[in-house]
This record gives sequence, structure tokens and C-alpha cells, in this order.
Amino acid sequence: MKYTKFLIIIFFFNNTLSQQLYESRTKAISPANSYLQDTLKKKAIIKENISAIFLGIGGGLSLPLSPFSDNSNAAFGILGRLEFSSTYIFPFVIGGEVTYFSYNGDDLFKTTNTLANFDTKILAYGLNIEYSLSKFLPSAFTIPFISVDVKYNSIERVYDENKSFPDLSREESGISVGAGIGFTLFIFDFHIKYNFLKNSPNIGIYVKTKFPVIRL
Repeated sequence: MKYTKFLIIIFFFNNTLSQQLYESRTKAISPANSYLQDTLKKKAIIKENISAIFLGIGGGLSLPLSPFSDNSNAAFGILGRLEFSSTYIFPFVIGGEVTYFSYNGDDLFKTTNTLANFDTKILAYGLNIEYSLSKFLPSAFTIPFISVDVKYNSIERVYDENKSFPDLSREESGISVGAGIGFTLFIFDFHIKYNFLKNSPNIGIYVKTKFPVIRL
């Protein structure tokens, strides 16, 4: 119950609803009622500095782009994230994120190369930063945001032992850079992101739920 109340405070703070409510009320009050204006202003001020660590769990659909799409199909995967949210750094939210996707090989690619199977598994983890757009796109129900991330990717390709591909080694690693846009609806995040990774670029469509685990 304590965390539920706290999450509601975070949501309304980030969405600047209290500020909108204050502004709408003060506009309707004449200058003669200065005492009432002062009273409303004091009530609208958030005195407490709020900080917390949130746990996010979700998944999404990853759509390979060329040249990745030449050998692999779209795949569903999982996502986990720990993020730090605070009135001190608002509108920024900083998080550590991990994702895992396993892509099945494209049928035409397998037929052309006489492969029985071809799978690409990518485990990625790194730093993610979100920037809330609530100050520019105010909404009573959602919080739009943009996000960027940098991740380390561990790539494993599984295919026939008697085959080899110069550009598609069985194991490799690489750094990816992602950028996207999304929106928060209470405790749910929805976003789309372009991920640049050598030989394996993709577009991801993700959804996750989050809840506070530690209040600071």
C-alpha cells in the first residue's frame, strides 16, 4: 500500500498534473482574491524530494534490418531493467537494462546455403537514459519520453558444424547504440527503438511494467 501511494505520487509529479491544476485554478481567480491565490500556491508546492529504484520487466518484438534481415526472422524476447527516478534529476531517468532475443534463420537463407538450422542469440546489457517530454507535451493520462542507450552485445550463432561464414562467426561481441520514443501509461511503458549493431541492426517494439523496490 505504501509503494502504491508512492508510485501514484511519482506519476502525477512527472506528468505535472499538480502544476496544471494550480494554473487552471489561479486563472479563474480575480486579482482581488490574492489571499486565496497564496493559499492555493502553497498547497501546490511539493515539499518532499522523492527518489526510488524501480524494477521493470517486459518483452517485445525485434525486427531485423538489412543485412541482419537477409539471414534472420523477427523474434520475441525478454527485457529487464533497474532504473533510478528522482525529483533531483527529473526529467531524466537513468537505468541499467538487459535484453535477450533468439532469432530463427530465414528459410531462403537456409535453403540457399543448405543449412539444417541457423539461429542467432543476442544477450545485451548496458546503460539507458530516458528524458520525459511532459513539460513540452502535457497530458492528463500519459508521459511521453525519448530514450537512448549504449549496450554490450554477446552474440551466438548456431548452425551446421560443417559450415562457415566469414561475416557470421559463431561467437562475437559488439557495442550497440539505440534511440527511440515512447510513452508511460501509469505503471506501463511502451516504446519503439532503433538499435544499431554491426551486422545485426534492428527495430524493437517493447512493453514493460515497473514497480518500486527501494525508496531512497
